[in-house]
This record gives sequence, structure tokens and C-alpha cells, in this order.
Amino acid sequence: LAIDWDLGAAKDLSTAKVSDMLASGASQADAIALDAGNVKDAAATSASTLDATYEAPYLAHACMEPMNCTAWVRGDTVEIWAGTQSQGPNQGILSQVASVTPAKVKINTLLLGGGFGRRFAPDFTIDATLLSKISGKPVKLIYSREDDMAAGFYRPASVTKFEAALDGQGRPTMLKAGVGSPSIMAASGFMKIPENGVDSFAMEGIADHPYDIPNQRLAYGRVEPGPQVWFWRSVGHSQNIFFIESFIDELAAAAKADPYEYRRALLGKQPRYKGVLELAAQKAGWGSPLPKGVYRGIAVAQSFGSYVAEVAEVSLNADGTPRVHRVVAAVDCGMTVNPQTIERQIEGAIVYGLSAALYGRISLKDGRVEQGNFNDYPVLRMNEMPKVEVHIVASTEKPGGIGEPGTPPIAPAVANALFAATGKRLRSLPFDTAQLKKA
Repeated sequence: LAIDWDLGAAKDLSTAKVSDMLASGASQADAIALDAGNVKDAAATSASTLDATYEAPYLAHACMEPMNCTAWVRGDTVEIWAGTQSQGPNQGILSQVASVTPAKVKINTLLLGGGFGRRFAPDFTIDATLLSKISGKPVKLIYSREDDMAAGFYRPASVTKFEAALDGQGRPTMLKAGVGSPSIMAASGFMKIPENGVDSFAMEGIADHPYDIPNQRLAYGRVEPGPQVWFWRSVGHSQNIFFIESFIDELAAAAKADPYEYRRALLGKQPRYKGVLELAAQKAGWGSPLPKGVYRGIAVAQSFGSYVAEVAEVSLNADGTPRVHRVVAAVDCGMTVNPQTIERQIEGAIVYGLSAALYGRISLKDGRVEQGNFNDYPVLRMNEMPKVEVHIVASTEKPGGIGEPGTPPIAPAVANALFAATGKRLRSLPFDTAQLKKA
């Protein structure tokens, strides 16, 4: 086909422009997610202050099996065969596409081949159904990897600006955070942003962080650079836990305190957070000697009703790139049924989060996505896989999720270990290995 493309309003969009827009949104964030105490007075009476800006890029889901669907529209019936995370919504959407009643739409659910939120989107099932309706025949549609990579449905890019105040003992008395990010709620098509203007997905992990800090102002600044955004494994926690857990590590360093003990002291009102933090530190041998050139970092998070702490043991290769040797995870997901399921989900979540931390980035130039396949959007290889140990807390609490909570803590745990190794604080993802080489 000889196609004359309309490049649209975003034809000049670049990663640099997106970054500037997000930073502006973070600076001007005024949709208040949490306002407690008096941040102005706390800053004025503090012994010291600290500020930092963190950034995360758009991310593709990079499912191993590209999007695909077989559809067959026959008269007033529709039948599809697909790996999908949204059977119910698909039934309603495809009934509209084919002009039939929802009861006439049959969804045959196949194995996902990797979902991570991407297969909750209905684009590929809509396409296959439309083609079958037009042709009058069964149609199997398979996206190419390049089409899937450039199709949108990205984890939102985000910038967060932090300010904190410390007392004479190095304990935080004030925390301000402004988050600049697109809205998944607005993009979803089935949710509305609340009247207060706060997209809960953009703020989760920051607005509900567990640390005992008396004065806080945590706010959201909505920014829409253009690319479609979507749910990505662990959603807002995927970037926000990297932001907050790295910044808490910065506060510990400013206080000249052990990062594990510093967190522990701020979690007096959070027994489940504190429990997994202590278990991970104990099982990892926190404070015990490590081989020469190996350093530890720690992070803790709650998402989807489950609590996970991870300790990463990291060194630097000769070329300055990070090497993660071992990850020790402690998990409190309430009542459990199958420990092997929990272990495997945590292992997979660590692979997914580590791939993003080391390599993941969707970049834009002249309005186009620059990545197309695994040659320029790498994922963790088998020879890079760290040893993973999973320790489960015995609990009678109600069950939480387990497919997503293992992802958020891995990026900050590794970043905090790299700070211990080099003194360099990495505030953006993926990790800037050029910065590490200068260490």
C-alpha cells in the first residue's frame, strides 16, 4: 500500500519535551492527595532540608507472545479465541463492534503468553472482530512485535519532585512531593478522575507511603504529553516505589544512618511493613560482611494488599554496568494456599522489574517511538538472572495479591545498593551506567 500518513499534532514530540512537560507538572502539582500538619513551618524550623527530582520513562509491556486474536462473526453471533485479561469488558465492547447483544458474544480464553496489563486492552480483539465482520470469514490477527511495541498502551512516564526537612537527629519532620504524570484513569475509558483531581494510580505508593512523618503535602499534577498510557505490572507502584524508597534512602544517608534501621524507626505504626523489612534483612544477613566489591540495598512496599521487602546484592562489572547477584524477598500476602505459586510470582516480578530498571525505556523522536523489538528494548537474559530467595510470613490476615507486589521494590533496592557501592545516587530509570562509570 502507498500510504500518505497524517503525522498529527504530536509530530514534533520528543522524549526531552515529554520530560520538560512532566517536570513542569510536578512543580505545579496542586491536586492534593494528602495534606497533614504544616509543611511551611516544619521546613522553617528544621535542622536541614533535602530535595531531589526523580524520573521514570514510558514502558512497553513487551509480552513474549505478541497480541493476537482469532474472531469469527457469524450472523448475530461473535466468537473469539484470545489470551485476554478482560473477558467481561470484551463481551460488551465486541457486542457493540458487531452490533449484537452481549449474550451472543462468546470469549474463549487462551493462555496469555504474558499479560502484565497489556492484554486488558481490547484493541487486538476489536481489530480481529472488525476484520471478520467485514470479510464474513474467521480471521486470525497477529500483531508484529514492532506494531505491538509502537501501539501505545504504555506505563506512564512520570516525574516526582521531593522536598524533606530533618530534625537535629536526622528524623524527617516534613515531606512534600509533586507528581507530574499522565492519567491512567482518564485513558481507561471506564473510570473518571475524582472531583479532587487526583488520579489514584499516579499517586499510589507515594500518597499512601507508610513512614511516620508529621507534616506532609503530597500532590498530583496531571500532564498529557500525548502517548496512550495503560496499566503496567504493579501500575503506579512500579515507578512511585522507586521514587519514594530511593528518597528515603537519601534521607538516611543525610542522617548518616543505616538505611535499614532508619526505615525501621519510621515504621512503628506499620507492623506488616516492619515485619517484612525485618525478615528480609535477617535472611539477607544485613550488616554481615559481603565479598569484596559487593554491596547491599533494601526497599519495602505494599501493593494490592501484600507487603514485600527486598534486599539486593550488587556489584559493578569492569565496564561499570551493574551486576545483581542475589535478591532476598520477604512477603506478607496474608493467608496463603500454595507457597510455590508465591515464590514463582515473586521471581517473575523481580525479573520484570529488573529488566525495566536496567534497560526499559520507550523514547520518542519526531513524534515516533524509537523502539521496535528486543534488540533495542532489551529484557533480562538468563545469564543475568540473580539468585532469588523468597521467605513467606505466616499470617491469618485476608489474602492479598501476589502477581504484582514483587515488582516495585526491586529497582530501589538495586539503586540503593549502587549508591552504597559508588556514592552515586541514580534518580532516573533505566539506570544511567555512564554515570556509574564515573564513580
